[in-house]
Amino acid sequence: MVNKRVELGKNTMQGRKKPTPYNPPVVEPTEVIKRRWLSEGAFEVELSRPQHFQFKAGHTIQLIYQDEKRYYSLASAPGDPTLVLCVNFIEKGYFSPLLASAEIGFRLEFTGPHGYFTFSPSPRPPVFIATDTGIAPFVSMARSGIRDFTLLHGARLAEELYYQDLLQECTHKYLPIVWEIPDGEQVSSDLFHGKMVNLLAQHLKPGRYDFYLCGWQKMIKDVTHLIDDRFPGSHVYTEVFY
Repeated sequence: MVNKRVELGKNTMQGRKKPTPYNPPVVEPTEVIKRRWLSEGAFEVELSRPQHFQFKAGHTIQLIYQDEKRYYSLASAPGDPTLVLCVNFIEKGYFSPLLASAEIGFRLEFTGPHGYFTFSPSPRPPVFIATDTGIAPFVSMARSGIRDFTLLHGARLAEELYYQDLLQECTHKYLPIVWEIPDGEQVSSDLFHGKMVNLLAQHLKPGRYDFYLCGWQKMIKDVTHLIDDRFPGSHVYTEVFY
């Protein structure tokens, strides 16, 4: 899994930092401390954190092992003693099987922090929209104390709506949505079934917002076009997970 910032739609914001002279990233050591499975297809891995390493909620790190490198969003708060990643397991991938089977104490390296997908308060209400493990940066934001945002949280199945308890406590409005409901399965009446754009159109009043979108590329494209059409004057920040 790789996350990457993209710019889509007329309201989408450019990075807020001015260009700076290039300096090679500092390579930091880390090791696996703990792992727990969130579902059959994703797990959380906890890594040791160098004492001097600083980041903001929404930042990513680039893991390095041998000649392979992958970006992951941090799900831990900036004040936490360890680094937490929410990893989508890809059977034929490289890093997710490595992290899924690594023994406690397994050593690797990383660089960071990277990215611009950080929260910036404004007079506009914040709306967070996530699919799958794209929820990770919003978990970091919630754990860092950000509150009263609207969250549209999407996944293929209800069991893949990770960190629901934490997020529900922090949101002004929590709107979960799934694409599939297995035959015979009973689901909550608060759980929506369908497309993210329909959920957004039905439950968000006209106005100007700060939208933060993280997850599948198609979702981000579809939602950004809807924002351009239905919520002009809004600001949009994106992070794509492949």
